[in-house]
Amino acid sequence: MKRILCGVFFCLICTSAFSTNLQSSIDRIINQIDPKINMGIEVVDLNTGKTLYQRNANRTFIPASNMKLFSDAAALLILGPDYRFQSQLSTDATSLDKGVLNGSLYLHLSGDPSFTQEHLDALLAKVSSWGINQIKGNVILISNHSVVDAYAPGIAVKDLTYSYGAPIAPVMFDENRLTVTVNPAWREGEPALVELNEPGDSLILDNQVKTAGKTAGCGISYKMEGENHLTVRGCVHVGQWAVQQRIAIRNPLRYAQELVKQRLAHLNIKLDGQVQLGNAPSSSLLLGTHVSKPINQLMADTLKPSDNLYADSLFLHAAAKLQGMPLNWPQAQPVVKNFLQQQTGINLQNAVLTDGSGLSRQDLLTPEQTVNLLRFLHDRFPLSYEYIAALPVAGRDGTLQRRFRKITQQGLLRAKTGTMTGIMSLSGYLYTANAHTLAFSIFINTTPGTSPSISGRYRSLVESLCDFLLAQKPDDLPLGKIPNAHARVAFQQRPNQAERLQNQWSKWRRIESAVKKALSNQSVTVLFRKEQLVLIDHDADVNKVWSVLQALSKKYSFSVALHGPSSPANNTQTPGLLWVNTASKNALRTWTVLESAG
Repeated sequence: MKRILCGVFFCLICTSAFSTNLQSSIDRIINQIDPKINMGIEVVDLNTGKTLYQRNANRTFIPASNMKLFSDAAALLILGPDYRFQSQLSTDATSLDKGVLNGSLYLHLSGDPSFTQEHLDALLAKVSSWGINQIKGNVILISNHSVVDAYAPGIAVKDLTYSYGAPIAPVMFDENRLTVTVNPAWREGEPALVELNEPGDSLILDNQVKTAGKTAGCGISYKMEGENHLTVRGCVHVGQWAVQQRIAIRNPLRYAQELVKQRLAHLNIKLDGQVQLGNAPSSSLLLGTHVSKPINQLMADTLKPSDNLYADSLFLHAAAKLQGMPLNWPQAQPVVKNFLQQQTGINLQNAVLTDGSGLSRQDLLTPEQTVNLLRFLHDRFPLSYEYIAALPVAGRDGTLQRRFRKITQQGLLRAKTGTMTGIMSLSGYLYTANAHTLAFSIFINTTPGTSPSISGRYRSLVESLCDFLLAQKPDDLPLGKIPNAHARVAFQQRPNQAERLQNQWSKWRRIESAVKKALSNQSVTVLFRKEQLVLIDHDADVNKVWSVLQALSKKYSFSVALHGPSSPANNTQTPGLLWVNTASKNALRTWTVLESAG
């Protein structure tokens, strides 16, 4: 017994010494950058339960996207990992006579952030399967977000243009976002070619982009107005890469209305009435149901890319399920906050949960509250794996794909990033050199007058702190040790899916550059469309572009489709060529460079 007590006493002395050394070491790292930094940190060893480091741990900070840790936790706790959104199509029609439906359709939208026009098509196909070719009524959109303001309080005006600020209300289709691609024309002075990935009657494009001969002074600006009127201004230079930008759709209702009309017309179904927001009838005939991916997968779609629209949707849906009815932002906040406080035991009195995404500048959290949430979910076996698996992995995926890429870091940290002007945060879990799991939270809010040059160094400070913690060996309990805790496993030697997608994108950017360089003296406009190129050929001789493509196919693997009145004279098997004979000799010749199979 005496020997055991001596051993325990020795462990306590070692633990105290380790914590003291760790505190002073981290303080030195921070003070080298900025001793007056407005920074909050808490680090807890989940193996022993001991707090290893604190700095302003109870001070509130604007957390930016670290707020998603709380909104996703609420959704997981309230809804469960296997919960799925349901979107339904029903009708109150009293008769169907010779293809004419005498009544209205009702599209019930539950707030599923992943609902797309492909899912809409699948529901509307149910209408077609009944033999309906005319609707003598309206299409009523019943949305859980019809009572919700499009934006949470505290969002900056500058955030509304780009995809990360897409509105969540009153409806959601295609994430209420579109992709704009700006391609330079084949010669200086010509208008650039601007394309939208979701063309439709609700989207009006005003292209004011010119093709310039030099790069100096070039740039592009985007302005989306309330009626989905997008103005693109600026210039791109001849031969440069296509510029792509994701833009928020400012009027989601108009977009949805036109989309429904367009998809019905595609199915040759005539709509006599209108597409409008409304309420559900007391009873109706169910025609079809679409179910989303389960919450545990939607969480990964939220946390890994830090998707604001997904986070806000989960936040509002969880609140609605607790309350039994849809809620606007001010009503949702206390419902979610009180629930989390009751379930986790975390004191959230001074926390402000204005939204689920962290895009609101009104949100407030402390490092201690955040670490306590991470500890709670780590210790709850039914939920821990789903929650931790949804976080970005260092050097592998999500918002950490390009960070922590050293061998000593990659894969050993799962954490949520957060970045806004003057705000930086990182919270999650990391695995030390002797196999201890640490829960940590780092918040930085710059104060007025902070030098931009200092502010730019804060990201490297955060990464230095994590690198330091990864290398630590906290004192062990007498439970045995895992040898070589940082050893890499087989799959880490191979590219993951995110890296494969990045390599594929890079390949097509290289092909784009090579084609533009080879055709720089030809009258050909090259359009970049993700994993294909479209070449608009103004030359009279069909063989000029073909000879260039043949030469490039020796270095790059691709196939070609040609729309035009004639085919090349030398039609070899490399690259593969599909000639689509157009009827008119005056038709514009276009080449489509596509991925090859195999």
